[in-house]
Amino acid sequence: MKKIITYSLLEKNINSDQYYSDVKLLADETLNHEEKILGQVIDEFTKYVSANSIETLRSREEYMLEALIVGVLWNVYGNNAKALTKIQGKILVNLVALRKKGKAIKLSADLVRGFSSTIFLNKKSTNELEISILGLKKLQGWILASGEFNEEWRRILNWENYFSSLTESKLENVFNLLIHYGIWFQSRSETIVGKYTINVQQFLKNQKNVYRFSEDIIFTGRKRTEYHLNMVGAEILNRAFRNDFLKTKKKKLLIPICMRDKPSNICKARNTKDGYICGHCTKECRVNKLSEMGKKHGFEVLIIPHGSSAFTDGKVKYGEIGIVGVACLLNLISGGLAARRLNLVPQCVILDYCGCKKHWDSEGIITDINVKELKKIILASHSE
Repeated sequence: MKKIITYSLLEKNINSDQYYSDVKLLADETLNHEEKILGQVIDEFTKYVSANSIETLRSREEYMLEALIVGVLWNVYGNNAKALTKIQGKILVNLVALRKKGKAIKLSADLVRGFSSTIFLNKKSTNELEISILGLKKLQGWILASGEFNEEWRRILNWENYFSSLTESKLENVFNLLIHYGIWFQSRSETIVGKYTINVQQFLKNQKNVYRFSEDIIFTGRKRTEYHLNMVGAEILNRAFRNDFLKTKKKKLLIPICMRDKPSNICKARNTKDGYICGHCTKECRVNKLSEMGKKHGFEVLIIPHGSSAFTDGKVKYGEIGIVGVACLLNLISGGLAARRLNLVPQCVILDYCGCKKHWDSEGIITDINVKELKKIILASHSE
């Protein structure tokens, strides 16, 4: 039995088939519940986006997911945002920018960032974050300072502009709906998919000491409801982009290095500008098998060393390239949103469990996916 660090889609089963049935149920309930309590808000937001030419209108499901993100993040990080000062936020934002300037600078920036994140971002106010534009701006400031929610931050900006157009009483009413929707989601998601994340609580008890002053303390410290948010978010995004994905002529499967059977000093994968290509050094390696599947069915398989290197520079027309990203739960929403922003048509398949050396296990655990689910997504002939 595989070591379970935070989550496992297998639970006590030999595969993750049951998980995919459960998450579809949760997505249905989540969208139906949102239509009942926030349908009018989504309508008004969509009209605001169109009337102000903010962007080409996206699908309703995408905007519904964004509303859920606002409600969940407010509930999870509102008190942290309340406690963060402007100066502390600016320090952290600058450190996030510095780490992108090169490996040597990144190492130094991450050392300082780990210390600053532990001290500044984990602190909580005893008072609730005020329901106001100022309160939302404070939450946005915390999100940006964390460096972990860049794509979510971009999407919430549109909501911030919409909220600014509302009267004070209307704003309070809408925010209360969003907050209570987030509370409902936390409870309902634990009922339906909570069995896959029961290890998260124990992990978090140990995490504060083990990851103290580490640059990924916020990433690894994500709460259980955030795992569930990414579960349902991945399902909603897959639905939203499904038809466009099937129409793409070029498809790529992006898989993480933690799926390799051999370590980097033995693995024969060849480096290219887009990612690593399997060298077929080990017959039983999952990457080798997926690469063979790709050759047979006409999609490219690339090993991606880190999520930030997964995407092109956006100089493609939307609808040309479809990608299936394979990642652990906490990277799903941000990865899907980033792909869409760069004009790629995304789908995703979740790692059945996490295990990379960078964040989760010092020795590293070879990860895997539900291949049957992958075939449903990437092969039109297997689509439902």
